[in-house]
Amino acid sequence: MTVEYLAEQTKQSRQLIFDLDNTIYLETEFLFRVYNEISKTAVNINSKIVYEFLKKTFLKEGRNNLFNKLENSFPAESFSVEKSLHIMRNYQCNSCINILPWFKEFLSKMSNEFIIKIITNGAPQQQLNKINSINFFWPKDLIEIVTASSYKPKPNIQSFYHLKDAKKFISPIYVGDSLTDEEFCKNLNIEFYDIRKNNKI
Repeated sequence: MTVEYLAEQTKQSRQLIFDLDNTIYLETEFLFRVYNEISKTAVNINSKIVYEFLKKTFLKEGRNNLFNKLENSFPAESFSVEKSLHIMRNYQCNSCINILPWFKEFLSKMSNEFIIKIITNGAPQQQLNKINSINFFWPKDLIEIVTASSYKPKPNIQSFYHLKDAKKFISPIYVGDSLTDEEFCKNLNIEFYDIRKNNKI
């Protein structure tokens, strides 16, 4: 079980580092809130139509060129890739996004001095906004986040060494959900804990 294994490893003085998106929380919780904000800027068409377009297109085709598709599909509106990206990269809410159940259970087993260490790819300000939007049920001063894209994105290992005392870590474990995370761990020669295989999220 994910929680039991990871909790036991911390008792053996091993450091845990976490990915953010789809590891600690579901990224769609953030994205769909952003899409709702973007849809509210529509003037000539019902915002619900725009929201459903963004949501369905994302679920069917992914995020590639999503805002280009929005701009092309609603030419009468003032949508643009730049405007949509601006909303996305600046959106945050006050603890409105929930952490995943497994992570909440894991934190319940940690001492009140446990530091949540996070290394995440993505636009740095956007990732920091996500942190501010997530209800961790944990003191914010005990969350250490490194935005890898401020240096070089994972799987490049540079971001790892921007964690406090990284060189003193004992057999660290990186908890993530993607092939990029797995390659990151191979490059660092550390254990990769794949949340997709070890826990249903």
